[in-house]
Amino acid sequence: MYFPAPGYQHMKVLIPRATLPDVPRAPGALRGSGMRAVPADPISPLVRQALDAAFGHRDPATLTGALFDLGVRSHIRARRRTAPNVHKFQIISSHARDNGEFFGSVSVGERRYAYAARIQDGRLVSFKVL
Repeated sequence: MYFPAPGYQHMKVLIPRATLPDVPRAPGALRGSGMRAVPADPISPLVRQALDAAFGHRDPATLTGALFDLGVRSHIRARRRTAPNVHKFQIISSHARDNGEFFGSVSVGERRYAYAARIQDGRLVSFKVL
């Protein structure tokens, strides 16, 4: 499946639908703070695009109806209207469940936000920034 390349609006990267091998991950560089340099679970490209759009890195109009449900696009547009654009955010944690649920936390300056998402049949059907 093609996904937009990070930082580009018109370039896309082919990511095959395959399961990721279980690779042992090195512990993060920031041991004492509880933050990890590499998340324990890989984040889905669809969730990453939704987070980019929710925090102002991507135009919400680029989220197509083929991959993102109407409720997801509406939530992102509403969040962009009420919250200012953020030029830098960091994914602190990301977790995935076998049934297609993704959740984690994002750090924006001094604040932290939680997110929850659900992917079904290759589409992001639910996404919330809490």
